[in-house]
Parts: sequence; C-alpha cells; structure tokens
Amino acid sequence: MRPMKSTIWLNQKSIKLAMLVVLLVIITFWFILTPAGVDGKTGAAGYAVCHRIASHTLLVGGRLLPLCSRCTGMFLGTLIALMVLAPNDKRSGSPPKMKIIVLGVFFLLFVVDGVNSALSLFPNIHPLYQPSNLLRLITGLMMGIILANLLLPLWNQTLWVKQNKKPVLDTWKQFLMVMLSEAVVGVMVWLDIPFLYYPIAILSTGTIILILGMVYSLLWIIVFNKENTFTHFKEGHIFYLLGLITAFLQIGLMDLLRYSISGTWQGFHL
Repeated sequence: MRPMKSTIWLNQKSIKLAMLVVLLVIITFWFILTPAGVDGKTGAAGYAVCHRIASHTLLVGGRLLPLCSRCTGMFLGTLIALMVLAPNDKRSGSPPKMKIIVLGVFFLLFVVDGVNSALSLFPNIHPLYQPSNLLRLITGLMMGIILANLLLPLWNQTLWVKQNKKPVLDTWKQFLMVMLSEAVVGVMVWLDIPFLYYPIAILSTGTIILILGMVYSLLWIIVFNKENTFTHFKEGHIFYLLGLITAFLQIGLMDLLRYSISGTWQGFHL
C-alpha cells in the first residue's frame, strides 16, 4: 500500500506543479499584453468586468479608480464582508428570515439605483431621481454584502465533509459589524484621500480575481464529483489552481474581446 500512496502523492504533486506553471504562463502573458504599471494592471482587471464610464467613476487623488463607483463598492463590499464572516467555523447556513428580508431590500435598492442610473444615459428619458456616485458606491457596498452571503455558504456547503449548519450571518451583532466595516470603507473611498488610491484600486480589482477564482474552483470541484470531500483547505489546491487559471482566462479573453472591439483600454465614452 505504501508504494501506491507514494505514487498518488507524486502524481498529485506533478499535477499541481504543471498547473502552477500554466497559471504563471497565463499571468505572464496577461502582464505583457496589458498596459504597464499598477494603474495599467488594475485598469485591465477592471476593464474585463466594468464599463468604467468616467462620469460614473470616483476620483481619488485626481485619478479615476479602475472600477466605476458601483463596482468599486460591490467588490470592496464583498471583500470586507468575506473578511468579517469567513472566520465563522465553516458555517454553511442561510441567514435567518429577517436578515434575508434586509438583504432583499439591499438588492432592490441596488437594482433600482442601477436602472435609474442607466436611464440617465438616454437623452430623451428622465431618471426617477438624480443619479450620483455616492448612491452608486453605497448600493454597491450593499450588493457586496449579498454576494458574500451567497458565496461563503456555497463555498462551505461544497467543500467540507463536516459543516457547521449555523447561518454564516447569524446575529444582529454580526450584521452590525459588517455594516460598520462597510461604512468605514465607504467613507474612506468617498473622502478622496490621495494615498488610498492604490490600496482601493488593488483591493477592488484583486477581489474580481478572488470571486472568479472561488466560483470556478467550486465548479471544478462539482465537475470532478469532489463535493464534501475536504477536511482541510490545503486538500483542494488542485481545484483552487484550476479556478485561478479559469478566472485569468476569462479576464484575459474579456480584455481581448473588448479591446478588439473598442481599440482602447479606456472606459466607454458617452
């Protein structure tokens, strides 16, 4: 039995190494083909998922962020909510009814403000109210809380042999902690503090990779029928690498498609 176990371990190690090489090659090509500098890379990541219309994007230190106000809020909001809620011991349950109602209100506000903002782009249509980047940022942060409460339970439900069936977002104290954390981040973004430009840009666009990597990791785990087979995080390295490879492929392909159509790395001009 020992030689067989040793062979399996070596095969897994070889697969991980090969996938790591593939990931590094994809990232290297992406770095070479996208605009130079931190601004260029964060902009290219945002370019794959966001319209980046200048009038809908916040300035920090005199520079446009790589994501529009709503996407900045949404991705930062997701990151902050994941950071607050993730340590809750592999919890996989849905929030209690009242908290689902509150999250439903957040979603409704996100949709209404998004539609209202879109209406303002048409010259002959009047929006329901005057859109603003502050509202885009706030509703984006709200949507980030929702995404974290969808992604984290799904992650725990899919990976672990033993799960904690308690809700990820269980108590009002937790909810308050999430809301306060989101509010602090929102204020820091809105205050236009120049030295925060790079932290905001890197964290918001980095969360794009995090979310896509997690979603694709889950899909690969399901494809290979490995649901509920892990007891420790390190056991899923192959699937995490597959998820990151797929995430970077999507970002790269979306960048390529959009650039081939528009011929520019800038946001949509309206």
